[in-house]
Amino acid sequence: MNTKSHIPLMASLLKAKGVKHVVIAPGSRNAPLIQSFYKEFGESCLSIVDERSAGYFALGIALKTHTPVVVITTSGTAALNLAPAIAEAFYQGVPLLAITADRPAEWIGQQDNQVIHQQNIFGNNCKAGYELPVECTCSEDLWLSNRIVNEAYNKTITGKFGPVHINVPLREPLYDELPVSTEYSIIETYSPAGVEIGEDLIRTWEKSKRILIVCGQQFRDENLNAVLNQFAKDSRVVVLSESTGNISGENILHNPDLLFQYAEKELANLKPELVVYYGGQVVSKRIRTYLRTVSCEFWYVSPGGLVVDTFKRLSKVIHADVTAFFAGLSKKIEIVSTSDYSQKWQLLCAKILEAIKLQTKDVTFSDLWVTKQIANKLQPESILFAGNSSMIRYLQYFKNKSTEVFANRGTSGIDGCISTAAGIATVTDKTVFAVLGDLSFVYDSNGLWNKNLPANLKIIVVNNKGGGIFSMIPGPAQQVGFEAFFQAHHPVSIEKITKAFNLDYTFCSDAESFEEAFQAFSASKKAAVLEIETSSEINTQVFTNFVKNLKNEYK
Repeated sequence: MNTKSHIPLMASLLKAKGVKHVVIAPGSRNAPLIQSFYKEFGESCLSIVDERSAGYFALGIALKTHTPVVVITTSGTAALNLAPAIAEAFYQGVPLLAITADRPAEWIGQQDNQVIHQQNIFGNNCKAGYELPVECTCSEDLWLSNRIVNEAYNKTITGKFGPVHINVPLREPLYDELPVSTEYSIIETYSPAGVEIGEDLIRTWEKSKRILIVCGQQFRDENLNAVLNQFAKDSRVVVLSESTGNISGENILHNPDLLFQYAEKELANLKPELVVYYGGQVVSKRIRTYLRTVSCEFWYVSPGGLVVDTFKRLSKVIHADVTAFFAGLSKKIEIVSTSDYSQKWQLLCAKILEAIKLQTKDVTFSDLWVTKQIANKLQPESILFAGNSSMIRYLQYFKNKSTEVFANRGTSGIDGCISTAAGIATVTDKTVFAVLGDLSFVYDSNGLWNKNLPANLKIIVVNNKGGGIFSMIPGPAQQVGFEAFFQAHHPVSIEKITKAFNLDYTFCSDAESFEEAFQAFSASKKAAVLEIETSSEINTQVFTNFVKNLKNEYK
């Protein structure tokens, strides 16, 4: 792969998205940009030597045409000279796309020619600033560049029009022949007016025989839940929601990610023709992997208009409130009952859930056993806060469909779990069960240093003496220093931490004492901690056997 493949991609993509005018200020560092844009735009490229004048010249074209105009400069003070025109465009609402060549980061501050700090060089006088990779060495770099250029262009004309900056660091050589780009993909930003859905979206929906709606992490919204249950009655439509999606209903698929492991062959024949997704992270890596193999139209419904390409297939960003969009769409389409697409997914899901049920019926006391018992104890009127790493993954297998679920899945870290759960408990009358691993608990134990800690906060610590997830996933257990640097067992006493902050404490370490311990813990009149101690060795053995037997049971 040519290390500058992303440069011709940018030029061809911007032409495909409708750019008609390119203003170029001559230079050396921007030679690859000049070469690529001149190949695409030819005589539509206009040369203006003075960068300050070039910026205003491009501004004038954009003012008259009401369309984005590209202005290109070389590096250093040449880029700075665009600042007056960028500021004018920002306050007047004119769609300029400034593309500045730059030196690689290693030369900043090293007394090289025309090298200054160029990232976000226009600051608050610009709608947004982006930077392309310094080199294109793999397909991921091309994908990233494609996404950045799409987002930058879309942002110039989303909401109030305005200028956007793309900084392009370039290494020498600068004058080699560049490849012809044929690998770009267009991502459109679509903004429905209120709940009025355009005919192009309706046509795409109506012609699609297989539709998958993927619910990312989202707080409980009864109106959204109701409208997605209406879509789930359509025999062409599969609504997929993990526990963190907080969507429940008879036809909603609360698929554990094991479905995407053991039904791989069947799902290969059930790939959708349209994927609509919204919300935050999808926990399951297997869901993401599966959808990245699907070649079809992908829509992401984004209230903020963000370009989120989780599945690397994005074709439309629908800039709209999620509930309003689906409600508006539901009024425009008819429910179809003649397809077997949804039924086939439902049967696969039922099969894997039955296999899970059988394989955990008599499972040994372990993390798997514990999370199953906890899930069975949760009531619809309670709230589950799922800790990260292994806990949220175990809980996906058993989660009660009606229980509202929260988790710190924006960044998926183990820090702050106690504090977040405490904040949730403070503003609800429901009991909040925070199910955490021991590392998560210890890491945020200062979250108990809170005189406002609410009585409805109940923290369950599954103490497997370290990072249990590293025994679940392939790779870490075979590494040198596994116990010290991956599992990271700690010598901390959960009981002493709990009592130091004057919380009620209960303990159990076997199946026989679980019921009594859970009842005492739940009945506490103040914030309480239940420590459940499990064996890391048994956990690994149980999970390994569970996965192996599940595969045989499913077949």
